[in-house]
Amino acid sequence: MSEFASELRRGIGEAQDASVAAMAAGHPYRAYLHRVRLAELLELAARHDVETAALVQPAVRVALAEDRVALEH
Repeated sequence: MSEFASELRRGIGEAQDASVAAMAAGHPYRAYLHRVRLAELLELAARHDVETAALVQPAVRVALAEDRVALEH
């Protein structure tokens, strides 16, 4: 794995962990901000063919999808 892919995966993990921690601490807006960063990193990974399916927890994927839907309306 390239250094780029490794750093990208690390960033994805950190953004996800921060989002989960913020929600657990009762800070939904802070969690959302971390998910925005996570979405950006996932988009970057997709553009560079870096596999991320196993990196993101199902609950976080649901939250990301809900964020996208909310922004579309």
